[in-house]
Amino acid sequence: MLLWILLLKAALCVASGNITRDICKEQICSCNDIEGDLHIDCEKRSFSNLHHLAGPSSQFYHLLLHGNSLSRLFPNEFANFYNAVSLHLENNGLHDIVPGAFLGLQLVKRLHINNNKIRSFKKNTFLGLDDLEYLQADFNLLRDIEPTVFRDLNKLEVLILNDNLISTLPISVFQNVPITHLDLRGNRIKTLPYEGVLEQIPGIAEVLLEDNPWDCNCDLIPLKEWLENIPRNALIGRVVCEAPTRLQGNDLNETSEMDLCPSTFEVDSSLAAPPTQQSGPVSTPIKINGAAESPTAPSKHKRRSKSRENWQIKTKPTAMTTVNLRTEQILNASCPVSCSCRLPESRQGLKVSCEGKNIESLNNLKPKPQNVQELNLRDNNIHSVKKNYFNDQKNLILLDLGVNNIRVIENGTFQNLGALRWLYMDKNYLDTLSMEMFLGLQNLEYLSLEYNEIQLVMAGTFNTMPSLRVLFLNNNLLKSLPVDIFNGVSLSRISLHNNYFTFLPVAGVLDQLTSVIQIDLHGNPWECSCNIVAFKQWSEKIGSDVIVSDLKCESPEEFWKKDFRQLRNDLLCPQLYDKSPSASLGKNSTFSADTATRSNSYLEPSRVSISVLVPGLLLVFVTSAFTVVGMLVFILRNRRRSKRREGNSSASEINSLQTVCDSYWHNGPYRTDGAHRAFDCASHSLSD
Repeated sequence: MLLWILLLKAALCVASGNITRDICKEQICSCNDIEGDLHIDCEKRSFSNLHHLAGPSSQFYHLLLHGNSLSRLFPNEFANFYNAVSLHLENNGLHDIVPGAFLGLQLVKRLHINNNKIRSFKKNTFLGLDDLEYLQADFNLLRDIEPTVFRDLNKLEVLILNDNLISTLPISVFQNVPITHLDLRGNRIKTLPYEGVLEQIPGIAEVLLEDNPWDCNCDLIPLKEWLENIPRNALIGRVVCEAPTRLQGNDLNETSEMDLCPSTFEVDSSLAAPPTQQSGPVSTPIKINGAAESPTAPSKHKRRSKSRENWQIKTKPTAMTTVNLRTEQILNASCPVSCSCRLPESRQGLKVSCEGKNIESLNNLKPKPQNVQELNLRDNNIHSVKKNYFNDQKNLILLDLGVNNIRVIENGTFQNLGALRWLYMDKNYLDTLSMEMFLGLQNLEYLSLEYNEIQLVMAGTFNTMPSLRVLFLNNNLLKSLPVDIFNGVSLSRISLHNNYFTFLPVAGVLDQLTSVIQIDLHGNPWECSCNIVAFKQWSEKIGSDVIVSDLKCESPEEFWKKDFRQLRNDLLCPQLYDKSPSASLGKNSTFSADTATRSNSYLEPSRVSISVLVPGLLLVFVTSAFTVVGMLVFILRNRRRSKRREGNSSASEINSLQTVCDSYWHNGPYRTDGAHRAFDCASHSLSD
């Protein structure tokens, strides 16, 4: 009977064609379960499809499938992975996503399909991704995007499409999509319309547009106006004109509407000034953000330049007026000797470049420039910055003091620079940061302090900069950060790599980075012991796409050069698991309770596909039928045996009674002769 049941079960499974293998139970992939947050690493396993594989049914997990051979995704490709919360498909040679491929992935919040060969996004490409918040599709061959492809992604906030072949965005492509971060760098976009495109992303906080062949004509005026009016704290990339030739290399932010669209300004040609020649005053090139550029020089930006040189400050230009002789005289009169100055189209302030002029003191700038908007003092020999120098520079929005010999910045130096948004002090000799040093920088958004000798960051240093979003502290001598160092600061990017951190506390430090989207921590001598466990759990919680580098152990020797995120907690800290469960986590495990709550929520009724459910139910029915039949046969056979035993028992009793009678007849006191016979066996029945 049992043999028949097993054979029937095997036959049903083969017939249904739904034999799936649990990738964790069968150790097909590396599965690391950290406090209920499971990471399934299937990197470079040569998978060409996933129909025969399944993920855990009672836990949420992050599914990493990069480096496989998933060149085409078919409908219901991920039907057996319905508990995934993030999906990585990088470097698969993926060229086609058939609509319906992501059905069943309602819990996925992050999708990474970058570094593939995708050519188009069709209407229902992302069907099923109801909770998607983050979509990364850079470095593909993306050319065509259908207007309704993102229509149902009403939770999508981050869209990364850089380095593709996109030439235009269709009308209404962002309808009902709450985009806050948009990356379009390195495409073939020449213009972006306001109506139907830009007007649909009013909540934008970051938009990257550089490295596109912008055609600076009348059609680009809506983009210019939109960039001028988006929220002041938004970060935008530079839009540099590639055409027409007369505007090639110009920054859109500094180009007037008259230059963009001369035909709309009906200017009498008889009143126009004759073309100027080289003998007259010309606009002097100025080094902005680290690179010398001329308003008429051809653009030479690299395709993948993502450093600070590509960021600009949004300013709102006023109406264009002709620069007359008096204006030029004022410009020359306020420009320091040996420096170059330029008055941008916005006419809101001078751009002064004194880069590489061997300046030793700011007091050596004679005459002192007035109404400066951007001041570049990079690559000089300045040793200290006195607090009285910037007292009258209230309009300054960018200050570059990088590559000097600065050791001292007096307290209150920047107190009057309330409009400053970008501050570069990299490659100097600063060793201590304090709150008093940065007083007055309430609008600062970008702070570069890399390549100094910083050993100490005082408590509250960044509290005076509530608008700070980008912070570079890499390549210093830091060993620790004080508690509440990031309190009140909404950093989106922070770089701490190449310091001397052995661990970073979660409570009071890392748990305050609630808005971070990118953090760089490589090159630190991480000590992989009990102190690192809470940090490890935090890093796993925020995800590998936020931490952009590896985290390799420096000590102990057994873990040397291993990424501690791949090591089990009980290996990092055996004594932690020798204690009772209630005391198993240290003080730094600030989110353990949250994780436990989340873990309990994993045990909700799991959803099973019909293709697996029907054969399973059939198997249960057949097994039950065989069990019932077996039980009936067993009961009937027992009843027969019982009757047979009863018959044998009766015959035995008769024989026994007959034996007793015979004994009395022949040997007993009763005799057969005469009337004295007193015992008659025939008179006794079986009932006696």
